[in-house]
Amino acid sequence: MGQTMIQDDPHFTSWAKLRLDEIASGPSALVYNVRWKDNISKFAIKKFIGNSSKESIVNEIYLMKKVNSHLNIIQFYGLTKLQDEKNYSLVLENAEGGTLGKYLRDDTISFEWESQLRFAKEIASAISWLHVDVGIVHGDLHPNNILISKGTIKLADFGCSCLKGSNCKSQVQGVIPYMDPKCFKTHSYCITEKSDIYGLGVLFWELTSRKSPFDFEKRTKCEHHSIIMKIRKGGREKPVEDTNDKFVALYEKCWHHEPHKRPGISQVISELNNIVSDNFSPKKNNVSTTFTPKKGGANEDLYLSD
Repeated sequence: MGQTMIQDDPHFTSWAKLRLDEIASGPSALVYNVRWKDNISKFAIKKFIGNSSKESIVNEIYLMKKVNSHLNIIQFYGLTKLQDEKNYSLVLENAEGGTLGKYLRDDTISFEWESQLRFAKEIASAISWLHVDVGIVHGDLHPNNILISKGTIKLADFGCSCLKGSNCKSQVQGVIPYMDPKCFKTHSYCITEKSDIYGLGVLFWELTSRKSPFDFEKRTKCEHHSIIMKIRKGGREKPVEDTNDKFVALYEKCWHHEPHKRPGISQVISELNNIVSDNFSPKKNNVSTTFTPKKGGANEDLYLSD
């Protein structure tokens, strides 16, 4: 597999003992699950392809090294070269539970209010680490860039991320319902921490609804423009019945059309903690559950942005 380039990198054995299974693909990268012959999954590998520029690859590696020490962020172990490849690939933590999106759509999994709120806190904790501690805007929040490992949230994919205060232009990239509405007004809008807060608000709604906002996952590309126009005019999803009032008020502040009226991440976390102290339990979403990762579901739906 070639020599790794970063300290504390994983140890790899010979190719004869490894199996690579492609688990996701996009215009700029492929993701593989790396297994030993005993089928025990150990790592995920992200291979850059196509229109990936050297600058964007170096930027993603640099940012992943900066964010690498938080429990709720997917771990970056180092670089490697796949067999017969010239370019390096990222070696990442394997998240056996798959994506948050897949988890929420699985109606065989019960998902009580306590778990919804815990996931909200873990996602917010990851964002706080980015915004407050390391000065990074994620830039592409959506449920398929959030993975689950042993019941714990893991924020992933820093391909659209940038340093706070840098010229971080959106170029209208991302998943439409989670994007800052300001991005739809001009293609050169510079995203900020408040852009992440907008996406966070939509994710909070989705934790309680378990549905894709505006039923986006089932929409054709021809219908995307109408969704964009609806969002630009202030259209948002309606709260799920019996959801905690304070939680609803929080995510509605997060998805406010004007960035300066959205809360900062520290305020988000403070309000989440206040909701916990209320010990409020909605009726309709309160079905007892314990999350158990599915066997053989390792990163199988890891999303790569278009």
